Amino acid sequence: MICAHCYQSFNVKEIKEQRGSGLAGQVMCPKCGAWLGRSPRLAKVKMLGFYGALASGLLAYFKPDLSTLGITLAIFAVILLLVGHFMDQLQTIEAPPQEEVDDYEHRRKYR
Repeated sequence: MICAHCYQSFNVKEIKEQRGSGLAGQVMCPKCGAWLGRSPRLAKVKMLGFYGALASGLLAYFKPDLSTLGITLAIFAVILLLVGHFMDQLQTIEAPPQEEVDDYEHRRKYR
């Protein structure tokens, strides 16, 4: 996986903390400590596209008189699945706390 906050890659086995469950589950990046998650709405869109394509494909296979409708619905469902898949990326839900650095002396040196 690649963290959406620090852009470093990490293995799924390195994940120590997670919160939530199901489609709204979140994991903590082991490198920077940011909470990462996916959009539950886009996950539902992907599931709708997958099961819609499956159902309409089975409809077209088992009901030959409705094959035109089934194939058309399957094409739109696969398009919905692919669009949802391409848009569903890890997002930074909660960034790690930033420590305040007093760099007054460093800035003063270059004035």
